[in-house]
Amino acid sequence: MASVRGRAIQLRLWLAFLAGSTLGGALTGTALGVLSGLLSPVPPVLRLALLGTLAVALVAVDLVQPRLRLPQRPELIPQEVFTRGMARGGFRFGVEYGCGWRTLVPSAASYLAAGFVLLAALPLGWAVLLGAAFGASRTLAVLQYVLVGRPGWQLFLSGHTRLLERAGSVLAAATLLAAAAALLLR
Repeated sequence: MASVRGRAIQLRLWLAFLAGSTLGGALTGTALGVLSGLLSPVPPVLRLALLGTLAVALVAVDLVQPRLRLPQRPELIPQEVFTRGMARGGFRFGVEYGCGWRTLVPSAASYLAAGFVLLAALPLGWAVLLGAAFGASRTLAVLQYVLVGRPGWQLFLSGHTRLLERAGSVLAAATLLAAAAALLLR
């Protein structure tokens, strides 16, 4: 979006990206919510232990590796997505980006969130809502750039990317484990 001039145009394109990314996240949340039903017979304490083990393992992998090496598609979404216009392309890119499985995944936080939805045995509506929130949250960096981006912003981010990604994984693990404990041990 940085190559598109004018904040008003950038905001309209971001809205298309937000809509697509939110939809993509909701679709992933739906799939994970349905799959979590298969795990609902597993006792809550065991599901919490599985989530705790998964969280510790994923955070450890994220902290140790210089670049996250978890299952993901190592290519970016192709530019052909934008052949029918920027807004339509932004929406389509958003759907693919928001689902969290079609693009590069820079930290373990996405996997932690998926594990939470799978193992917390949430009602389907909550799983869809969490997926939509995940998808929408993936657009915030673009909005931040549109609203406050200045020369040097990308340079700062490029110098701190791995630190921010790792901090996000640790924070996601702590938050999701606390939420899972509250849900599963009530």
